[in-house]
Amino acid sequence: MVGVGVIGHTGRLGKPLVEILNKHPNVEIAYTESRKEGIKGNLEDCELVFLALPEGESEDNVKKIGSRIIDLSIDHRNNNDWVYGLPELNKDIIKNARYVSNPGCYATSIILGLAPLCGLVSNIHISSTSGISGAGKEAQKEDNFLIYKEGREHKHIAEIEKTLNLEKILFVPQRIDTADKGIISTIFTKYDGYDEEALCYLYEGFYKSEPFIRMKTSIETKNVLGTNYCDIKLIRFEDNLIIISAIDNIIKGGAGQAIQNFNIMYGFYEKTALL
Repeated sequence: MVGVGVIGHTGRLGKPLVEILNKHPNVEIAYTESRKEGIKGNLEDCELVFLALPEGESEDNVKKIGSRIIDLSIDHRNNNDWVYGLPELNKDIIKNARYVSNPGCYATSIILGLAPLCGLVSNIHISSTSGISGAGKEAQKEDNFLIYKEGREHKHIAEIEKTLNLEKILFVPQRIDTADKGIISTIFTKYDGYDEEALCYLYEGFYKSEPFIRMKTSIETKNVLGTNYCDIKLIRFEDNLIIISAIDNIIKGGAGQAIQNFNIMYGFYEKTALL
């Protein structure tokens, strides 16, 4: 059994993280900490600690932790001393990492959609639609669609461009306040290469060993909610390509991906405790 700690266990990502950990056959939660419930357990009994904290609060906790860490916040995603924890791209270095920074939810959906074509596409424009949980809030009763931080304002752009070696992508994030979870990212790009069938083979080959990537002919968030899957669809129009991806922003875009990284770090079957 691996003793783990969760700091921020009562938060929007902390709660589902604890739920998954409680189902994991190789885990004992030895320590929890939050403003709401205080401290329970002993930090020294933890081989690994998950940080599920708001932006800007991770670093003070890192200083007091002597074990391995998976940080679910944005704080270390562009820090070269931390491994960027996107398993489909960085599995080999995640295995032996001491510090892993979990990717952002928008970034996960976008990077997974584009990764097989890295270096082969240009003029990338992205529109992503998310439920309200991405803002750490609960679903609202009043209908409202919100566009925010459009263009190049959103903080996830930095990790997307760094990971894929891209420049000057344009990104329009949108939020549906009456929907709780889910992200659909629609990526528009110029591409003069394989036809649609060959593109599908390219993606299937790229992700052939990845248990949570599925190529689909239709995209609906209901097919990924509550799971760690990312569904991807490709549509080719002459020299234009549309890539559509869907994830659960709380699971594959958060707590589930953190558990996926944990499984890789400790040599467990990658899908352990995950749907």
